[in-house]
Amino acid sequence: MSDDKISINEAIDAALKLDGNPDNVRAFYDDWAQRYDIDTSSVDYNAPAISARLLQQSLADTDARLLDAGCGTGLVGVELGNLGYRDIEGFDLSESMAQRAHATGAYRQVKGGIDMMQATRSYQAEAYDAVLSVGVFTLGHVPPEALLVLLALARPGGLLVISTRTHYYDQTDFQQQVDELLGDGRIELLKLLEDAPYNKDGAAHYWVFSKLG
Repeated sequence: MSDDKISINEAIDAALKLDGNPDNVRAFYDDWAQRYDIDTSSVDYNAPAISARLLQQSLADTDARLLDAGCGTGLVGVELGNLGYRDIEGFDLSESMAQRAHATGAYRQVKGGIDMMQATRSYQAEAYDAVLSVGVFTLGHVPPEALLVLLALARPGGLLVISTRTHYYDQTDFQQQVDELLGDGRIELLKLLEDAPYNKDGAAHYWVFSKLG
């Protein structure tokens, strides 16, 4: 990773230069939890609101069972709650972030200390009407293979709503992972917003998939 700045916010810039090691990511977010909402607000982080609205366009049932994977401080859950969804669970690698998410009151349950790549050990397979993961598929956080984990948690016919930072998309094989799942008939791409607003630092792609089978 270059030493050039990625974000106008120092903490966000440091997050984008993490090495993907779960212990390092956990420690970083535990330290950042108290200021996370302030720092992301300073760069107009609007990915949670965009993702929640995308879900609403494809899933009108506000009683649907939702999982916010990598929920952070609960920004996505709050947006979902504002749209009327009530059956929301969340998990995060950082215990401190998960505690802040729980404090929002938007979630029925929040768990900390959950590595996304191992989430099927803690959550029942094919149990959720929709799985969202916003702000997680970014450099230094999770590999594209995390998509397979999230897919396992969604029920057949369920949805995946995922954001990918553009630099993550450009520097990983995320598209190859998607193409393989499409080619195998495991998912259908319902919607893709390309180069859409993410924050002041740049754009993201937003994906809505339906799980087939």
